[in-house]
This record gives sequence, structure tokens and C-alpha cells, in this order.
Amino acid sequence: MQPDRYRRRLESHVAHGRYEAALATLSAWRERAPELLEPELLHARIDLGRGRLRAARTRALAAIRTRDCPPGLAIDVVQCLRVLVAHDALVEWARGYPHRAALTASERANIVAALESIGAHAIARDWIEAAVQDAPDDAAVRANRALTRSYAGDFDGARADLEHAISSAQDPAIAHWMLSRLQRQTERTNHVERLRARIAAAHGDALDGEYLQFALFKELDDLGDHAAAWQALDEGCRLVRARAPYDRAESERLFGAITRRFPLDAPQAPVLSGAPTPIFIVGMHRSGTTLLESMLAAHPRVCAYGESLRLAGALRLAADQAGSRMLDEALVAAAASMDPLQVRDAFLAEGRWRIGASTHVTEKMPTCFQAIGFIRHAFPAARIIHLRRDPMDLCFANLRELFANGVEHSYALEDVAHFHALYLALMRHWHAIYPGFVLDIDYEALVRDPIAVSQRVFAFCDLDWSERVVDPAAWSTRAVNTLSAVQVRQAIGTGSIGRWKSYSRWLEPLRAALDAAPAETA
Repeated sequence: MQPDRYRRRLESHVAHGRYEAALATLSAWRERAPELLEPELLHARIDLGRGRLRAARTRALAAIRTRDCPPGLAIDVVQCLRVLVAHDALVEWARGYPHRAALTASERANIVAALESIGAHAIARDWIEAAVQDAPDDAAVRANRALTRSYAGDFDGARADLEHAISSAQDPAIAHWMLSRLQRQTERTNHVERLRARIAAAHGDALDGEYLQFALFKELDDLGDHAAAWQALDEGCRLVRARAPYDRAESERLFGAITRRFPLDAPQAPVLSGAPTPIFIVGMHRSGTTLLESMLAAHPRVCAYGESLRLAGALRLAADQAGSRMLDEALVAAAASMDPLQVRDAFLAEGRWRIGASTHVTEKMPTCFQAIGFIRHAFPAARIIHLRRDPMDLCFANLRELFANGVEHSYALEDVAHFHALYLALMRHWHAIYPGFVLDIDYEALVRDPIAVSQRVFAFCDLDWSERVVDPAAWSTRAVNTLSAVQVRQAIGTGSIGRWKSYSRWLEPLRAALDAAPAETA
């Protein structure tokens, strides 16, 4: 039987829930071609679909490490390793993949994006430079190199790549959005009219519209045309809501389940001697987590890992539950039966290629604030730093950004206020049940008096402090793959405080919703 026939049979069996028949088909395929990687990947995908994460991970990693990956399966391998949060395996695969030249430029650009997402910046640069050399006029490749360059702080190079992509026949909308973020626009240097023309030519493409409207908002905001900027932001948010609506009831159920489940009446994992101390930097998005991590990154014994899914991956592996979010109700329900040793070991095992001999390692995925109870049991010696920010500034900072995925609450005034109230209530709960485990830091205090506040943070983390930690030059060579890649390289200042006030007439419903929520306690 030809591979296409096996694939069609598998698709039919899986679509109708006939998993045993699907596995029998895979078994027959293996007998005919035991050396192939594809049947093993498909088996792992079926395991994931049935919720068997451990089996899927074991099978996929063994197959990827021991079998040849033809070019046609390269993207499948990369996607599989990302879903499994197998960062080290992805780096190992990318370093040694022998068929790179046979991949299309677009495929290599996609792999570069995956490598950048896990902080493998040097390997990503190697891949993208080769892709640009082979396909210098490919817009997707140029946009991906621009992303890599912007993460590394090469904003002039990124700008040149984006203009090249925009001038091509493909003219990708994402390139306009990326370009708008590289610098503050002025009356003499802006792209407002070009953006408006591109929006008119988008012909109703919703995803293009999202990128273009958020880009137009950014440039008009820079120019001080707040009425027109708000109109663009409102339209951009409307497009995102249509694609990815926020489910308030689901969030309420999840946060309620977390509050009821913790504290756990279960033993904690012992502190592992010689292991790096995790520093979790948590809060809502746009609260200053990248700035604080950059300060910590200036210390020679700290590995600044950035935002990753290592904690979510470790929790799900311990529970043997697949899923795409930090937490869900099923994972919370499994908390009491979860072995904290497995969580600890899985978390610390991932990313060793980056951590090396560091004594401390940061994790700044903001949504880790939901998992502080899990962290307490798996990492009792961890340090958790919670970034707080003025609610109006914080919620508006969320509203004005186009996030990748998983931040659906950020595109409507009422939704972001709703999520903010849930977040504050959960943080109050953590402080009540784990007093002293979380250090609160106010963003406003951090930027107004960075020396005093960073000294407090470093003392909390048992790290010696020096003046270089508040100097952006100390971290200027660090790759930053978040929305703050440009901002974090600038001098520390108070320019982001009170930015919402220029939009106060449109943000009145947000103020009312925040005022109606329970007040935060110190």
C-alpha cells in the first residue's frame, strides 16, 4: 500500500474516533517501512489527541532522534517539538538537520520563527541568513529576518528588511505592523498614508486587517492624532474579537477552580541541591516584566530565559494531560494527585542548553501568576516577583497591543477589566495562603527609582547588586523576543505612565468597570 493510502485511512479513522483501527493501520505501515519517521509522528499525534501526553512525547522524541527526517516532514517535526515543549530536542534537531538546503525558503522561515520563540537566537540567525542568501526576494523570509534582527537590537537592519518585503508583490501586512513598532513616528517620517492605502487594498482579509489597523493606531498615536488612532484601534480590536472572542464564564470557572484547589494538602518537593533557583516574574502582560528581567539578566549568574511554556509543559507532563494553555480546569483538578517532583524535574530538565552553569534562571511568562500554587509545591525555594501597575495604564497597555495568541481578554474594555478583576482576586488569594512567597513590585516605583527598587528585588533573590543592572547598555546585546524588544533598550523612564489619559474620553467605560471591581489590598 502506498503512503497516501495509509494517510487517507488514518485520517478517516481518526475523524470518526476509531483509534484502535488507526493504530492497526499504523502497525501495518510500520511493518512495510520500519525505518520511516512519519508513522511514529502520526502515532504521537493520535496519543496527543487521546490525552496521552507522556506516551506521545516518549514516542516522538525517540523517533526524531533516531530516524531521518525528509524535507517534507521538517515542519511537522518542529511543530511536534513545540507542542511537546521539547526545547532542547528542537535545538538539537536544528543544529544537525542535514537536509536544510532542500527546504523551501518559506519552510525555513517558519522554522526560524519556532527557534526564536524558544530563545534559540544564534541558531535562528544561522538558519535565516542562509534562507535570505537562497531567496533574497522572498517577503516572508525578509520579514522573519527582520524579526530576528529586531530581537537582537539591529533595528536599522530590521527596517531595511521590512521595507524590502513591503515593496515586493507579496507586501505582507505583518511587515507593516512590525515596521510601525521599530521607532516613534514623526510628521516627517511616518507611513500613515501608505497604511491607509494598504487597508483599502486588503479586500476584507480579516487577519491582514488586524495587523494593518494596529499599525495605523501605533503611527497615529505617535503623531498625537488620538481620535483617528482610537478609530483604528477600535476596528483592529473588533477584528480580533470576531476571530478569538473572550469567554468570561470560562475564565471565571478556571480562576474559581484555582482558588478552591489551593492550598493543597500535599507534600512539597524537596529543594534540589545544585539546581538553579527559578525566578518567576509574573503579572498581567505589559506590566514591566521584560524590564525587570533585563535588570536581572545583567547579573553574571542569572540566565534570563524569557517567556516560555516550560512550566505549563512540566505541569502537563506530570498530569499526563495535553493542552495549549497555561492551565485549564482539568489540570487544576489534577493538582492534588500530581507529583511535585515530576513537575520540578521536568521543568529543570528543559532548557539546559541555555541555562548552563547559572545559579538562577528566570521565567517571565506573565500567566504563570495563575500557577503560583503549583510553583509553591514544586519549587518551595523559588522566587516569585509580581509586577503591579496602575490599572488604567495596565489595561490600556493591553488593549493597544496585538498579541500572538492566548490573550483574548485584551480587545474590549469590558473584557480587559473583567480579567483584571479576576487577576487581582487571585493575587490576593496567593498572598493570603502563602504570605511572603511573592514580592510585589510596582511598575511606577521601578521606573521612578530603579536603583532602590532593583536593590530590593536582588536582595529578595539572594543576588548581589551593582549599578550596571539599571543601565540598558548592560543588556543591550541580549536578544529580547517580546513586544518590548525596542522599548527595553531605551533609557529607563516614566514615559509610559499615564498614557491612557490621552484617550480618557473613550476609556470612560474602562474606568467605570475598574472602579466597580473590588479594591486591591497592599
